[in-house]
Amino acid sequence: MATCRVRQQGMEGEDVTEDMISLHVKKAMEIAKGCFLCALEDELEREYMDTYVSELVMDASSRKRIVESRGFCNSHYFNMLIEASKPESSDGHGMALVMRSVIEQLIRDVHRQPEKIREPGKVQNELSQILPNEKRCPACIHVNKFISMYVEEFLENVAKGDKSFLKPFEAKGFCLPHYATVLSIALSLKKRDEQLIRLIANVEEASLRKTDEQLAEYVKRQSYESVEKPDEEAILRAVRKLAGRRGVRPILQFQNLGNATKGIRARLTRLK
Repeated sequence: MATCRVRQQGMEGEDVTEDMISLHVKKAMEIAKGCFLCALEDELEREYMDTYVSELVMDASSRKRIVESRGFCNSHYFNMLIEASKPESSDGHGMALVMRSVIEQLIRDVHRQPEKIREPGKVQNELSQILPNEKRCPACIHVNKFISMYVEEFLENVAKGDKSFLKPFEAKGFCLPHYATVLSIALSLKKRDEQLIRLIANVEEASLRKTDEQLAEYVKRQSYESVEKPDEEAILRAVRKLAGRRGVRPILQFQNLGNATKGIRARLTRLK
């Protein structure tokens, strides 16, 4: 992998090499307490929020994209508000300008709707366009693009039997949403690697059984007869296992990434 340096574009023109992606994934797999994709997604989101508030909130091209998408999704609007409200990065002024631009466009959208009252189909379609959602949210798109790169890196190296990827994966598995995402990508390959698919499923099953055992032990220690204190983290770990991190992207997001996943299929197919 170190000899293969394909440059991919990151946030606002930033170049990201495969070397960087590989190192980033390895580091996350080593230090993450649970699903490493949750850890990477959380990091991507925080970096996007910080960069947007500190650098891009006044950028004309970024403002244009926000207006075209009719703003952020629900989750990222509130995350942006939290970021903009921090004392060290407070920028309510910039956020107000961005939202004014979005609202001015929404006013034009809403103003046109009564003219189409006799065409309910068109109005219904426009209503879906003015609501910010995860398919158009610039923050979601940014996070999704990078997660697709990380999944690609993971699948390629696990398919090759790279132990630096295999060992931490076998020890922790994925949260359920990211398991479904990774498996759906592996299943979408023209030449499916059945051994890889079985490995991913087997590791996830083992991880779920471990979570179940921890919950059983928690329940057992809750009884009056038990003298041992229950592991209070067991419930939180189970929630994270089943639901992923708070605000995790929908598990079917990668079906709409188009060209972003073509590299996954081409590169994994070459390993056959």
